[in-house]
Amino acid sequence: MFLSARTSFATVLLVTIGSAESQTWVSLPMNVPQNLSDVIFDGPTVPTLFGTPPQMINSTLDLNTAKLAVYSSDCVLCAGNTSFDVSMSSTGEPFNYSWPYSTLAYNGNVYSDTMGFGGLLKVPDIPFGLIETGGDPQLAYLLYNGRLGLFPDPLNATAASQHFLLKMYKSGQLLNPVVGMRFDPMNPKITIGALDPNDYQGQINWVPLTTPNSTWTYKNTFMIDGLKGYNGSFIPESENLLTVVDSLWTGISIPNVDTYVKDKGFAGNVHYSLNYKTGVASYVCNSTVKPYVALTATINGVDYPLDSLNNLLRPHASNISPAGCCPIALSNRSSTLPNLNFGLPFLRSVYLAYRFPSAGCPGFYGFAFPSGPVNRTAAQIAQTPTSTPTNSAQCLALIPPTSTPTISVTTAKQKLFSTNKYSVYGGSQNISVPLMGVENFPAVVWNSSLRNTVLVL
Repeated sequence: MFLSARTSFATVLLVTIGSAESQTWVSLPMNVPQNLSDVIFDGPTVPTLFGTPPQMINSTLDLNTAKLAVYSSDCVLCAGNTSFDVSMSSTGEPFNYSWPYSTLAYNGNVYSDTMGFGGLLKVPDIPFGLIETGGDPQLAYLLYNGRLGLFPDPLNATAASQHFLLKMYKSGQLLNPVVGMRFDPMNPKITIGALDPNDYQGQINWVPLTTPNSTWTYKNTFMIDGLKGYNGSFIPESENLLTVVDSLWTGISIPNVDTYVKDKGFAGNVHYSLNYKTGVASYVCNSTVKPYVALTATINGVDYPLDSLNNLLRPHASNISPAGCCPIALSNRSSTLPNLNFGLPFLRSVYLAYRFPSAGCPGFYGFAFPSGPVNRTAAQIAQTPTSTPTNSAQCLALIPPTSTPTISVTTAKQKLFSTNKYSVYGGSQNISVPLMGVENFPAVVWNSSLRNTVLVL
C-alpha cells in the first residue's frame, strides 16, 4: 500500500522550455513544503518522466548521490503519491538482479527504461531500481515516490558516463551542462540545461568541487570560508572546512552547538534549552515575537544569511522540545570528513547552480540569492566573490536562454482518459470531465432531454 503524501504538494506538471537549434533547456516546478517541521516529509520532489508512454513520478531530489529509483505501483509500504507501473511501458526491460542499494526492508530489482523531463529531454535505457518493498522507516521518512540522484560519482568514470545528465549532454540535447535550483517555498523550481536569470539575483559565485576520498560518506564537497554568528564574526573552528549540500537532511551542522548558543555574541540574546540525550537544541519561543536564529555561511568572500523562521527555527515541531520552546536546526559537526553538512535550511536560503563535470571540466557549485522579495539587502546582493575559478572561460561560459515557451506533457495516465468530455448527472451543467475507460461501455439511450450525460452511482 502507499502512504499518503502531503496534500499541499502540487501534482500538476507545468513545464517551460527554451531551445537554440537542437539544444534545449527545461524548467520544472519543484514541490517543497511551506515550512520545515521535522515531523513529516520535508524533502523536495521533482516531476520526472519514466517509460513509454511516460509516467510522471514526483521523485525526491538527492544532491549527494547518483542513486536512481522509483516506487513500483504494487510496492508494499512505499511512501508517496506517485508510482511506476512497469507493465504500462513498452520500453521497460528487467535486468534480473537486485538494486545494489537494497536493504532488507527497502529493496527491489534493476530495470532500464526511457527517462526524461518535461516531454522534451529524454534518454533511453537508463537503469534504475524498481522498489517493491519500502518498509524501512528511516528511508520512508526521507524519500517519497523514488530517488533522483543528481550527482554523478566523481570516483567512477564508467558509472558517471551512464548518468542521465551526462547522457543528455553528450547526445546534444542540453544547451549547457548545468542545473539550477530554488528550494525556497516562494518559487521552487529546477532548470536543466540552463540557468534562468529570472530565478536569481546578484552574481553567481562559482566554487570548484574538491576531489573526494573514497572513504567519505559524501562526495559533493567544496570549501567554505566559515560560519558567522549574530555579531558577524566567525564561529570558532568553522573556518576553511570541507562542506556538502544535502537535500535529504533538515539540519545544519556547525562545529559546536554548545559554544554557539551559550555565547550571546554568536547566538544573540536568546534563551535556550539543550537536551544532551536527544541532541535537540531549542529556543524559548512562547511569545508572539519568535526568537531569531542568527547564522550566515560565508563562501568565497560572500555572506549568505540563512532564513530563521520555519527554517532554522521550527515552531511546527515544538512537540520534540520542552514546553514553550521551538527546536532549532543546528547540530554538531561530524568527526569525520567532510566536516560540515548544509541541509535544507541552507538550500532554502540560496539559489544553487550545479555545473556537472564533462570532458575537460570538473564540477562546480554556484551560489546566488533567490529573486523576488526575499529578506536580503541591496548590499548583500551586491557582494562579489573573492576569486574566480581559473578555468572559468572554458567551463563556465554558459549560453544564456533566449526563450521560454510553455508546453504540456501527455502522460500514460492521461492517455487512459477519454478524448470526449461528459457532464455528470446531478452535477453542474457547466462542467464536463473526461472519463477513464468510457469507450469500453456500451452506449445507453436515455429518455431525457440531457445529451452526452453519464450517470454516476
